[in-house]
Amino acid sequence: MASGSSTRDARQAKAAEMRAAAAKAEARRRTLLVSSVIAVLVVVIVVVFVVVQNTRRDNATADAVAPANIAADNSIVAGEDSAPVKIVVYEDFQCPYCAQFESANRDQIAAWVKAGDVQMQYRPIAFLDASSSTNYSTRALNAAAAVQNSDPADWVQFHNLLFENQPAEGTAGLTDAQLIDYAVQAGADKATITKAVNDETYKGWTAKVTEDSSKAGVASTPTVKVNGKDVTSPDAATMKSTVEAAIAAAK
Repeated sequence: MASGSSTRDARQAKAAEMRAAAAKAEARRRTLLVSSVIAVLVVVIVVVFVVVQNTRRDNATADAVAPANIAADNSIVAGEDSAPVKIVVYEDFQCPYCAQFESANRDQIAAWVKAGDVQMQYRPIAFLDASSSTNYSTRALNAAAAVQNSDPADWVQFHNLLFENQPAEGTAGLTDAQLIDYAVQAGADKATITKAVNDETYKGWTAKVTEDSSKAGVASTPTVKVNGKDVTSPDAATMKSTVEAAIAAAK
C-alpha cells in the first residue's frame, strides 16, 4: 500500500508540476502578446503623430502667402545688385547672438551698402518660437514680412528696431501692439500693418522660409556668408577683414 500511495503522490506531484509549467508558459505567451500589441500601438501612435505634424506643416506652407518685394531665394535685399560683395545673413528676431551680430556690425555694413560695395541679403527665419511663450519669432517675422510687403524702404529700420528692443528669451516677447508701433516708427502704414499682424497674413510664409533654411543646411543663427563662403565667427573684426578682402579682390 505504501508503494501505491507513493506512486500516486508522485503522479500528482508531476501533474502539478506540469500544470505550473503550462501556467507559466501561458503567462509568458500573454506577456509577449501584450508587449507586441503595445509595441504596435506605439508605432501606430508615432506614425500618426508624424503624419499629423507633416500635414500641419504642409498645410501651413502650401497656403503660404509670400510678401511682395522678396527675392526668389527668400532674401530681403538692401543695396545694389551691382555691388561686388554679397553678404547673406540668416537671423531670428528672438536670437540674442543675432542681436550681438547686428550691434557689432550694423554701422559698418550700412557704410559698405551706401558706398555700393556690399549688397545685404537678409533671410529672416523663425525657429525659436519655443524660446517665448507666445511664438514671438513667428509673430515678429510675420510683422517684418508685412512691412516688406507694403513699405520695403522701411524694412531695415524696422529690422533694427526689433533687435534694439529684443525681448529676453523665455518671456512673452513684444506684444502685437508693440510690433505695430515699431513698424509705424520705422515708417510703415499703421492700418496696413495692423491688419497683417492681426490676421497673421504671413504666418505660413514664415514656416516655409524656416523650413527652406533648414533644407539649405542652416542649423543656427546668425549664419553669415560673404560671397557664398561661411563666416564662422562674424564679430566686427572678422567681418571687416573678410569683407574688405572680398572688396579688394573684386576691384
